Amino acid sequence: MERPPHLAFPEPCWPWLHSLLRITFTFLLIWGFFSGSHPLSLGFFSVLAVVNALAILLGYELSIRDAPMGWIAGGIYTLIGTSLVGYGAWLATRPPAPAGPLLPASEPTPQAICAGKIGPKDLVMAFGTHRVVGTGQGPFHPIRVDYCNVMALRRVGQGLMVKAVFYDWNNDVAFVVNDNVYQPTMPLQLRPFRPDPHTVIVLDRFDKEVLYVRYLNPNAVRIRGRFLCGEQPQAIIRDDRIYKGGIRMGGVFFGLRATRGGACTVLKGSEPGITVTDR
Repeated sequence: MERPPHLAFPEPCWPWLHSLLRITFTFLLIWGFFSGSHPLSLGFFSVLAVVNALAILLGYELSIRDAPMGWIAGGIYTLIGTSLVGYGAWLATRPPAPAGPLLPASEPTPQAICAGKIGPKDLVMAFGTHRVVGTGQGPFHPIRVDYCNVMALRRVGQGLMVKAVFYDWNNDVAFVVNDNVYQPTMPLQLRPFRPDPHTVIVLDRFDKEVLYVRYLNPNAVRIRGRFLCGEQPQAIIRDDRIYKGGIRMGGVFFGLRATRGGACTVLKGSEPGITVTDR
């Protein structure tokens, strides 16, 4: 039964505008779902969620254009099938995870205010805007959170070994990274990665970095992560700043306080580097 002309819905002035808005909303939804996540967290269920969202969008767009049911089903099955086959081929062709020392990449050394004191055989350890310079093979202890030496770096031939200790809120050891190998001491929702020969990464259940160490070149290493020492507020180290304190709701931090940056220290022997503390 046809609707009387005076009750008929008016045709939109720009018929593709609504489709463009729906497509934009879908991609914004996907972006919001993965916002802040590390690319290494992309797994089967994440791919399946994205494919389902795109399949629903495709099916709806075809149905409102009165496409035959065979076309709609074929389009959805083709989208899902090609996406899963492509993801499977990507997994099958990935090389095995690297092992052993981190190997130097060919990336520049981050700038340091104490550049005049950096020799050709020194190692620049960059975290936030802080720089710690060590000479020789190490081990070097660039970061000290309150009274805890949370990390040690040691040169081995042309490579670099990372040792790090991570504590929980009870000051118990939650896990360690011993010569680039992740070793938990209790059940944790963490995932270690060696995405390439130059990097070691540990992600939490929100796909945020707990540890990131990249051997930039034979004379520089980049450090990021979250370090806790006892009951002190954890230190959150990023490329441009070091934060302390705050609270965390889900995967988002609130109330972080930025610490003063720009320090540069030249180590002597095995002495600790820069201390991050609220005291």
